[in-house]
Amino acid sequence: MPDKFPCTKCGECCRHISLIPELSEFDDGTGACVHLKNNLCEIYDARPDICRVDVMYEKLFKSSFTREEFYELNLQSCKILRENKG
Repeated sequence: MPDKFPCTKCGECCRHISLIPELSEFDDGTGACVHLKNNLCEIYDARPDICRVDVMYEKLFKSSFTREEFYELNLQSCKILRENKG
């Protein structure tokens, strides 16, 4: 497993932020992030910690999961979002 989360940059997580209460201020009214433009995050370097898989692992989940387990859970979520696209 890589040292950093293997994001494919599909943007699906950014199109479903209505599922994340901590990101409600970024919701454009359709459930997508107001900062998602052309499949890229306009505030990537300053994005909230909740948008950073590696940071969230270190902050909240390190004591509950191995990095590999946490990545796998996130990859499963990514897969579900991509499969339900459209």
